Amino acid sequence: MKVSAVIPTRGDVDLVPIIKHLNTYPEIQDISTVESDSVFGRFLGVAQKAKHDVIYTQDDDVITDLRPILDAYEPGIIVNAMSPEHQQHYLGTQTLIGFGAIFDKKLIDVLLGWECDPLFLRTCDRVFTALNKHKVVYPKITHMPYATADNRMYRQPQHFGDRVAITQRIFEKTGIRDAN
Repeated sequence: MKVSAVIPTRGDVDLVPIIKHLNTYPEIQDISTVESDSVFGRFLGVAQKAKHDVIYTQDDDVITDLRPILDAYEPGIIVNAMSPEHQQHYLGTQTLIGFGAIFDKKLIDVLLGWECDPLFLRTCDRVFTALNKHKVVYPKITHMPYATADNRMYRQPQHFGDRVAITQRIFEKTGIRDAN
């Protein structure tokens, strides 16, 4: 299996440890970093930079054991890494992909036609996962020291409100009701 890795970042952290880790997996054929202030940069990177049809992505603040993720790959399904502690907060159709996820490049097509306003640009991971099938694996995840920095998305005052708003938008546009 040939996999393209896409790592979104604001550009304010050292990606060398992550890139070195990714290079230890022979399936990872190319690694692209995407500097962006929005989560949507992840998907732009997939569309514009990824050379292969299978994508691995993660955020810039973790090092994740990819073997369980790669081994669980299934065409047409997002396989995402999560800790059991985080899983309890994602019991519906939405899930996290920032700890690591593998999926077919074509799955990002579900994002076409969505209003690209600031809410969507910040929360499009939720749209992506709500509109695709997914399964969770629980590999070893190591958080980088800056994972709890004040500029991390989950630490922003509007984060909970954004979750509620995008969940409502997903329901209004698709009829998918989420338990999150």
